[in-house]
Amino acid sequence: MTTSPYATLLRLLLALTMLTGLSFWGGSVRNGFGDRFHPEQFTRTPFGMDPDTHEVYWLQPEARAAGLPEHSRVELLNGVAYTGLEQWNADIADVFPGESVQVGYLRTDGSRHSASIRLVARRAAPPGSHERALLWQRLVLFELLPLFCMFVGYWVVFVKPDEPIAWLLLALLSVPIVLYVRPDRDSGAWLYFREFYYLAFQSFGPALLLPFGIYFPERSRIDRRAPWLKWVVLAPLTACASLGFYQTYARLALGGVPPAWIAFIHWASHIANWLSLLCVLLYLLLVADKVRTASSQDARRRLRVLLTGTAIGLGAPLFVLQLMPALGYSPNHNDLWLRYLTGILFLLLPFTLAYTVVVQRAMDVRFLLRLGTRYALARASIWAVQALLLAILSYRLLVPLATETQIERSELVQIPIFLVLALGLRVLFRRRTQDWLDRRFFREAYDSERVFKELSDDVRRFTEIEPMLQTVSQRVSDTLHVAQIGFFLREGASYRLAGSTSGLAGSLQGAVFEERSSTIRNLMRAQGPVRLFREDADAWYFLAEPDERHVLDELGVELLLPIAGRNGLIGIMTLGGKQSEAAYTRSDIRMLQVLATQTGMAIEVSQLAHSLASAAAQRERMNREMEIAREVQERLFPQTLPQVSWGSIAGACRPAQEVGGDYYDVFALPHGRLGIAIGDVSGKGISAALLMASLRASLRSLMLDDPRNLARMMGKINDLVYEASAASKYASLFFCVLDPAEGSLRCVNAGHNPPVVLRRDATGAWRESRIEADGPVVGLLPIARYTEQSIQLAPGDLLLLYTDGISEAMTAEDVEWGEDGMIAAAAHTFDGTAKAAVDSILNAADRFTAGAPQHDDMTVLALKMNAAA
Repeated sequence: MTTSPYATLLRLLLALTMLTGLSFWGGSVRNGFGDRFHPEQFTRTPFGMDPDTHEVYWLQPEARAAGLPEHSRVELLNGVAYTGLEQWNADIADVFPGESVQVGYLRTDGSRHSASIRLVARRAAPPGSHERALLWQRLVLFELLPLFCMFVGYWVVFVKPDEPIAWLLLALLSVPIVLYVRPDRDSGAWLYFREFYYLAFQSFGPALLLPFGIYFPERSRIDRRAPWLKWVVLAPLTACASLGFYQTYARLALGGVPPAWIAFIHWASHIANWLSLLCVLLYLLLVADKVRTASSQDARRRLRVLLTGTAIGLGAPLFVLQLMPALGYSPNHNDLWLRYLTGILFLLLPFTLAYTVVVQRAMDVRFLLRLGTRYALARASIWAVQALLLAILSYRLLVPLATETQIERSELVQIPIFLVLALGLRVLFRRRTQDWLDRRFFREAYDSERVFKELSDDVRRFTEIEPMLQTVSQRVSDTLHVAQIGFFLREGASYRLAGSTSGLAGSLQGAVFEERSSTIRNLMRAQGPVRLFREDADAWYFLAEPDERHVLDELGVELLLPIAGRNGLIGIMTLGGKQSEAAYTRSDIRMLQVLATQTGMAIEVSQLAHSLASAAAQRERMNREMEIAREVQERLFPQTLPQVSWGSIAGACRPAQEVGGDYYDVFALPHGRLGIAIGDVSGKGISAALLMASLRASLRSLMLDDPRNLARMMGKINDLVYEASAASKYASLFFCVLDPAEGSLRCVNAGHNPPVVLRRDATGAWRESRIEADGPVVGLLPIARYTEQSIQLAPGDLLLLYTDGISEAMTAEDVEWGEDGMIAAAAHTFDGTAKAAVDSILNAADRFTAGAPQHDDMTVLALKMNAAA
C-alpha cells in the first residue's frame, strides 16, 4: 500500500492527537491517584448543588454544622458572585483540608445569609493494604486498559495514516478512556480542555460506530442507494450534542443554563441517548447485512472476525457489569479473577478492530479461534510444567535449608545448584519446547522456510535457465499453495515471460512488460517486493496501460518480486493469490526475497556461461574466418614476382593485424612492359581487406584493355570504388607502367605517399626525387581528376614504393622513423638487389621501433635497374 504524499503531515497530526489524548489520560490518572491513594490530602465536596439553579440538594456534616440549609440557593463563594463550576473548582476543589470557604446563599423565605464551612479531608487516613489492592485493580481495569485501546488506535493510524477508516478506528478506541473518568479538581484552560474532550467522546463515541459500519470494509449497499439516510440519525444527534456543549460551557462560565432552556436541553439529552443506541443497533445490522452481501470472501472474513471480537469484547463487560447484577448477583471485591477475565476478554475488541483494518487479507474467524485457543492452551501447559519442575527443585533443594536451624557449609552448595538448574529450565527447556510448539502449530511456516532454504541452495547448481525457472515455480507453488507463478526476464528494453506454472504459458504467450511500463517503474522505485490488492490498489496499477493490466490480471498477481542483478533489474517474479486466500506474510516475503536473490545470481551465472560459450564459438568462428581471409589476401599478393633481365623486383607486406589493408601488385603487360601498383586502404581488418581485393580486381580488369591514358583509368577506378564502398572507406593508390626497353615510367598518384627514386650522379653523390600525388584518394569523392606523369629511369636507379606504415613506424615513445630513415636504409644497399633494399628497410625499421607495437600495415616494394656495363 503506497502512502499518501501527505503521510508526514498526517503523522504530525497523529502526534498532536496523541499528545491531546495522553494529556487527558494523564490528568485523569493524576487526579484519581491522589484521590484514591492519598485522600487525606484532598477536600471532599461539602454540599451538592444544582449547576443550573444553584439549589443545594444535599449536605455533608461540615456544611450542616455551618448552618447551610437544604433547598437554599448559592449566590456567593468567598464573597464573589457565583459564576459557575470553574469558580467552584478554584474555591473548593483545589484548597486543602482545614481551610474555610465562605458561602453566601438565599434561603427559601427570601432572606440572604452566609456560612463559613471548614473543609475536611475525603478520608482521615490513607487506605489500607487491602483497599490499595482494590485501587490498583481499578487502575488496571479502568485506566490502563483504556490507555492500551488508545495506543492500539495510534498504531493503526501510524501504519495507515492516509486511511480515513484508520482515523475513525482511533476515535472509537479513544472512547473507553472517558467511560470511567470525569474531570474534576481542574481549573482554568485545563478544565475547559478536559471537559470538552470528555464531552466530545461521550456524545459522539457511540455515533462513530454508524460510519464505521457503513464504510468498513466496503461501503454498504444501503448507503449507496440512500446516502442521505445516515444523516437522518447523525444530523439530529449532532444538534443535540451541540446543545450539550452549550450546557457545559454555561455551567462552567455562565453560572448555568437559563431556566427557559433547561427542559429543552433535558429532552435533547434523552433524544441523544436514544439516537446513540440506535447508532449501535444500526452498526450491528449493517455489519450483519454485509456478512451476507459483501463483494468478496476477504470482506466477509473481516466482518465475521469483527462481529466475533465485538461480541466477546463488549459482551463480557456488559454481562458482568449489567446482566449479572440484573439477575441478582453483583461481583464484589473478592471476585478479582472475574474482573481481570472481563478485562482480558475486553482486549479482544481493540485487537480485532486493529486486525481487520490493518491486515490486507484476513483469516477466517474459526481458524483464528481454533489455532489461537490451542496455541494458548499449549503455552499454558508448558508454563505449568516449568512451574511444577521449579517447585520440585525448590522443595528438594531450598526448603530443607529454610527449615534447618543451623546450615552446614557443605549444604550451601545446594543454592548454586538450584540456580543453575532453574536457569537451565528457563533457557534450555523453555526454548526447546517453544521451538517445538511453534513447529507444531505453525508447521507450514517452518516447512516453507526449510523448503525455501533447500531451494535457494539448489538454484545455484543450475546452468540452464528454463529448467531452473520450472523447478523454482513448481516448488514455490507446492509449498505456498500458489497456483499462478510467472518469471519475466529482461530482453533489451523489455521483460518477456520466460517461465510459469502449467496452464499459463499458452494464454500469455509473448506477454511482456516494457521498461517504461508502470509496473517496472514502480518496482525500480520500490526496490523491493510490491503487493497488489485490487480491492485497494495503488496508483501505479491504475496508471498501467490496458495490455499491462491484462497481463497482471491474467496472472492473478498479488505479489511482485524484483530479481536483481549486478547492474540493475534483470527479471520479475510474479505470484498469484494463495489457495487459502490468505495474504503473504512477512516471513513468506522474506524467504521469497532470498530465493529471488539466489535466482538472480543463478540467472546471471547462466547468462554469463552462455555468453562466454557463445563468445568463444564466435571468436573461434572469427578466427577461422580471419585465417581464411588472411590466406585469401596472401593469394591476392603476387605469389612470384617477374624475373627480369634488366634488374630486379622485390616486395613485402607486414599487416598490423591478421588481415591488413595494404596492397601491392606487379603484373606483366603486352610488349614486355610491367604494371606496378601499391595502395593503402583506410582502416584495418576484414573490411579493409575486402576493399583492397575490390581495388585489385578493378585495376586488373581495367588494365586488360591496355589503356593509354592512365589518368582516365584512375578516374574509373575512383568511380567503381566510390559506388561499391561506404562513405568512410577510401584508398590511396599509386600505379605505374614501366617500359624497360625505353626506361620510361608512366604513372599516376591518387593521394599515395610519393614514391622515391634514388640514383647516384657522376660525382658519386646521392640524388633522390619523388613522384608527388596528382589527385585525391580513390573512393572518397564522386568525381575526381588525375594527371598522368612520366619520368625516365636511368641504369642503377632504385625505385621505392611504400605505405605510411613504413615511414611512420614509431617507438614506444611515439617517435616516428620518417622517410629519411627509410631512404638511408635503402641507400645502404644501393648497389645490391631490390630484395636487399627491402630487407634492409624492414630490418632498420625493426631496430628503430625496438619491439614497440606495430600500429599500421607496413608495405614496401623496390625496383632496381641494373647498372651500366
